[in-house]
Amino acid sequence: MKKVLLMLFLSSGYFSVSAQNNRSSSYADKSNTVVKHIGAAKATGGASAVVVNEVALAHTSQFLPVDKTGQLLGKNDPKKQLDQVFENIGGALKAAGSSLDQIVKINICIADAGLMPEVKRYLGSRFSAGKKPAVSFVSGDLVHPDALIGMDVVAVAPSAATKVKYLQPANLWSAKQQASVAILPAGGVVYVSGQAAQGKIAEATRETLKQLEATLHHLGLKKEDIVQLKSFICPATDIRIVEQEMADFFAGMTIPPTVYVDWLSTNPVVEIELIAAAPKSLQKPGKQIDFITPPGMTASPVYAKVTRVNYGKKVYFSSLYGENATHAKAEVAEIYTSLEKIAKQSGTDLNHLAKATYYVANDSTSNELNEIRPKYYKADSPPAASKAKVKGVGLKDKGICIDMIGVCF
Repeated sequence: MKKVLLMLFLSSGYFSVSAQNNRSSSYADKSNTVVKHIGAAKATGGASAVVVNEVALAHTSQFLPVDKTGQLLGKNDPKKQLDQVFENIGGALKAAGSSLDQIVKINICIADAGLMPEVKRYLGSRFSAGKKPAVSFVSGDLVHPDALIGMDVVAVAPSAATKVKYLQPANLWSAKQQASVAILPAGGVVYVSGQAAQGKIAEATRETLKQLEATLHHLGLKKEDIVQLKSFICPATDIRIVEQEMADFFAGMTIPPTVYVDWLSTNPVVEIELIAAAPKSLQKPGKQIDFITPPGMTASPVYAKVTRVNYGKKVYFSSLYGENATHAKAEVAEIYTSLEKIAKQSGTDLNHLAKATYYVANDSTSNELNEIRPKYYKADSPPAASKAKVKGVGLKDKGICIDMIGVCF
């Protein structure tokens, strides 16, 4: 009976994307189309943005080109590594009742910016024109010394669950206790900005996780509500220490999907952000997005400590780059000009941004970002955010890229 119902569900058009909706125009329709692709991002090879209805979404761990035993395949061979990464992602999504065709966002870590053209070509062979996901890039060391590529994805999933569901397919390698994919139920979602404690890597990870737990408690949430954790660590080779602290923190539980990004920082050495389901409806859900400053924290005009999306279609943006990489101020300004344009085409604006990740490759773009953000965000409602200094932002010679999630109003 379950199989019959699932077939009926899929044949109903729930996952379909009408060709007439694959246009770069203002998102004014009120249709029930689940996914809508906006434009084309030349820099990344994905859609400029993808708009997704209020449906369940599968979030994966970061997948490396390893088999189910953890053995890396395709050393020094990008094509073989890409094949293995996509095989792993496909296996995780299958366990969630989804598939590669339902991916709406891909986050890609590459070992070197020189790999980006080949990865873009590969994505072009995997996804048809007009139905490509939003794509973001960052470059730096991966947690496996021979890995050239790591990816995590967000995909539409057919789930009516009201709580986060963790899945650990037996044919996929993962750290002990680690979920390969988690399903975020349709409904409220919380984005917690990166938090960081001082100390050596083990202590810093432990204390940062405690800080995040305190933030969740303030929001009325628990560890079981976490959908994904993203850790910025320095150096990436300290992954085993971080994984052990994760295992201790989630002792007796399943560890949510995790993503690791190489971070150029000496103090602190780890920063962790998270996504969590907000299953309980607010008694007074006045605003579409709540911008929250938990106790003990100070509000900032450039990023919210926490955002809670109460309702609305989500918008996933591809990495945004500036054209003028020789002048940091112009480079950052061009990104925000592009962001405003794509946001309008997607049915949103800069007042409805929920989550930002800023990857910066040098101090000049980082400083200019700090200067320009207050000009584009309202002081009481900037997106939750993490800013990470990295070895590269995907494209060669660029100093910054911005990855955004917004909501349609």
